[in-house]
Amino acid sequence: MEHVTTAVGQLLRIALESFGGAGYEWRLRDPVPGLQLETRESLPPEAGSPPGSPHQVVFTFVAEEPGIYDVMFVLQRPWEAEALKETAYVVEVEED
Repeated sequence: MEHVTTAVGQLLRIALESFGGAGYEWRLRDPVPGLQLETRESLPPEAGSPPGSPHQVVFTFVAEEPGIYDVMFVLQRPWEAEALKETAYVVEVEED
């Protein structure tokens, strides 16, 4: 479990490694009170990488309320109920 710290009003970016081609995608398991999800962006692999190379999926949040939040991401195919992988972060939001 990763631990990150930010302040109220600040942007927080969490990048997860993903592999294309199999239909799996990272998503936020549940909304997190106190953290507003602004964007989810899939960045392309590095130039010249072979097909199927890993790429980054970046989630950008705005910290709205101070506190400690559990943020869970799941790597899952949209049509399947079971996740292939889960990744957890503890986000500590401090007063600005």
